[in-house]
Amino acid sequence: MKKISSEQIKKTDDGFLFVIERPYKAAFGFGEKFDSVNQKGKFVRACVREKCFYQGEFTYCSMPFLLTPNGFGIYVATYLEVDFDLREEGKITVTFPVGSKGEQAEVYLLEGSPKEITSQFRSLAGMPKLFPKWVLGAWMSANRWHTQDEVEEQMRLTKELNFPHSVLVIEPWSDCTTHFLWRGSRCPDLQGDEKTEFSRMDFSASEHWRDPKAMIADMHADGLKCLLWIVPIYAQGVNLETPDNHDQILRINEYVKKHKECVLNADGTPYEIPHTWCIESMVPDFTNPVAKAHWFDHFAYLKEMGIDGFKTDGGEFIHDKTVTFYDGTTGAEGQNAYCEQYAEAFAEFVGEEGIVFARAGGQRSPTFSVIWAGDQESTWSEFRSVIKAGLSAGLSGVNCWGFDIAGFSGYLPSAELYLRAVQAAAFVPVMQWHSDPVGNGRCDFTGAWQINDRSPWNMAAYHKDESLLKILREQFYLHYNLMPYQYNLQQEAASTGVSPMRHLVSEFPDDERVYDIDDEFMLGDALLIAPVLEDYVDTRKCYLPRGRWFDLFTGEAFEGGEHEIRLKRESIPVFMRDNACVPFNLSGGKLCSDVGNGLNEYRELTFLISGSGKYELKDDFGNEIEIAWNEKEVTVLKNTRNTPFTAVRMTKHLWDSRGVSAK
Repeated sequence: MKKISSEQIKKTDDGFLFVIERPYKAAFGFGEKFDSVNQKGKFVRACVREKCFYQGEFTYCSMPFLLTPNGFGIYVATYLEVDFDLREEGKITVTFPVGSKGEQAEVYLLEGSPKEITSQFRSLAGMPKLFPKWVLGAWMSANRWHTQDEVEEQMRLTKELNFPHSVLVIEPWSDCTTHFLWRGSRCPDLQGDEKTEFSRMDFSASEHWRDPKAMIADMHADGLKCLLWIVPIYAQGVNLETPDNHDQILRINEYVKKHKECVLNADGTPYEIPHTWCIESMVPDFTNPVAKAHWFDHFAYLKEMGIDGFKTDGGEFIHDKTVTFYDGTTGAEGQNAYCEQYAEAFAEFVGEEGIVFARAGGQRSPTFSVIWAGDQESTWSEFRSVIKAGLSAGLSGVNCWGFDIAGFSGYLPSAELYLRAVQAAAFVPVMQWHSDPVGNGRCDFTGAWQINDRSPWNMAAYHKDESLLKILREQFYLHYNLMPYQYNLQQEAASTGVSPMRHLVSEFPDDERVYDIDDEFMLGDALLIAPVLEDYVDTRKCYLPRGRWFDLFTGEAFEGGEHEIRLKRESIPVFMRDNACVPFNLSGGKLCSDVGNGLNEYRELTFLISGSGKYELKDDFGNEIEIAWNEKEVTVLKNTRNTPFTAVRMTKHLWDSRGVSAK
């Protein structure tokens, strides 16, 4: 890794230009890319843009970074727009403008394997955060739970139907004007400059939320964490939706304008969002410490209530490069930087035990944000694009990522699309279902079915398929079975920058056949997942890189190469690499077994092993367990807490017998 000298960067009429002439076979990275993972042959602009559905070349999460499998990568350390021209063979041209303060961005040449390049990039931009383990549990969310009764009904159904969950996200909780008061609640005499405290809140007239603090306590008792949706605006104009709090928000807005606590136009007037959504609203300036403190004074009572974090939606609201921020930068940087400033401010507010769940982001986002892939409709093409986004994000060092299972909007997904999306999500760090309300204007419900709900139970009921519910439940069990492995991979990501969800090039950079494979992924270095991404198919072509592989669910052995795999409804193709180890938390020695949603103990800690090798498990309980194995025996090298475990060798019909064990 080396910093490119100023002499190697050419000054142009409108900025700077850097050219590297070096042969390369593929180009990856750039944050999330929905159109393809390999961007060679394209013109790529590193720029954050909100694009609702079918993102194509646009992205919510953009990073001015690329890597190649041919030993080099490039990182431009800036929030300005950066253009990467990859259309000329053996040549990469990078251009970027002058910064707001007349500065030239720093450019770095990174060298090594794809993993090493990602690690170098993250060492510059910031290593991913090790988030609390509950983030890796299952998430449920909907933009249709407007009342405490609706939320409590979902909590009841998860228990009644035995679906483990760890996180519940409430989107329409607020009055949609203040965005910090619960719908129907009151905070008497709120003037705009004081701290909102729970003791001042009045829920007596609310038809939506009787006692949200007690509701949150009940969630915690059920092993659930609670997140609330938020957007960074001071609502004005068409966004003043709640008459009850109209006067209060006007007082707050006047205070913000008077003290210039929002992003400003070049002439010093408040900048108002001109288009897309939240139109006419002002945008809080999080580079202003006084403005930031004032903003969070309004949210302080939510922490008193026990809220565990926020879904920081939006953030792509800077559409004018001439606007100004308190720190002296302009919209030229703000169009990419603002979403980070916003999410990081909330991350600081919630503290180490809380989280933010962000849609928009940039190169520093993994250091404080869990990321989700934004808005997709329930179609197969959207499902295929979101897998590409996860792979490119992983190559960019995004460690904790997920997507809305089978999309969150439009017509309800077919049973097949929903099932295959759930099965893929079981192997992704964040497994979340989410849905739009019926009244979104993007779906056409006929007859009596008026619930646009992507919950497993509603999908099974809608498709009149009880067998679907059983298969879906087992996928949720599998996600929790994988918890020891997923958490170990998160620890690895925090120290190396290498994501748990990996494009095959990360593990097999010398295999040119993997460069354009964007429908398979590695989970760590041990598991290869081949999601089913088409309807009406009985088989799926799977490419397995060199070496020996085992079907995770049957133990059947395969040699590297292309295979036509006959599909089963119960599972997607998943293969374990030879000479590998995957730690599971199981019950009864079975995969897809119920271990509940408790994350503070193991039912049966089980190491699934193949071939020969060495593996070390570290967890948040203080365990450090290291084993070594060969074809004949398993040796325990370390077990700091003498935790009981079983080592099971990968064999055919594995899950019908216990295999070998070592305690």
